[in-house]
Amino acid sequence: MTLSRRFSVWIRESPYGAGLVSMAASVLVLLGAGLWYGGGNNHNMASSGAMATHGTDGHSPDGEMSAEHMVEFAGVMDEYLQKLPSDPDAAERMLLTKYDGEKVDADGAVKLVGYRPIVSGGLPEGYSLASTSVLKMPCCTCVKAVCKRNDGSTLVLFEHDDEEMAWFGDRRQSMATCGDKDCCLVDLDSSIAATWKQGTRSVTAVGVRDQDEVAKLVTWLDKS
Repeated sequence: MTLSRRFSVWIRESPYGAGLVSMAASVLVLLGAGLWYGGGNNHNMASSGAMATHGTDGHSPDGEMSAEHMVEFAGVMDEYLQKLPSDPDAAERMLLTKYDGEKVDADGAVKLVGYRPIVSGGLPEGYSLASTSVLKMPCCTCVKAVCKRNDGSTLVLFEHDDEEMAWFGDRRQSMATCGDKDCCLVDLDSSIAATWKQGTRSVTAVGVRDQDEVAKLVTWLDKS
């Protein structure tokens, strides 16, 4: 008789056989449950990790916009830039609606962003402040100042914490020295945009006529 045959006979005839079979079945059930639970838990942990990495607002943990949000934001800004020269009021309404804009004075801005807008110190001769608002943009919460030239044309200044150049999509960019600062200039067809560091934040001027006007703004705001 083979060893396996003898073991089968012993299990059937032994008073301990039934108990051993029951115990073995219980062990198998517990092992199966453990493997199932562990696999499901690992799956949940992986899913949670992915959510933590990307975030529910499309930002990564370091605050940068996701590629999807970057493309969407550039599209909104492109629409804004198209409206701005011919209908600045419509461009203003569009952006305020899209990004929960709130028109404020200098003190109101402090409550929302924690600092006084740079334009609260005044503007160069030939410019006047039409309005100031705070926008909750995908990149950051920023201050937007609509300025008017003496001829009635519009220039807009954005004061923001981020330094991303994704605002203007794939438009042609170049670096230049404006006043005493390095500026990123973006071709907007009939005008330009310029971004430069102003203290701990950045300023982006939209609707600027040329590099000389950028230098004028940089020099003035640096002293204000």
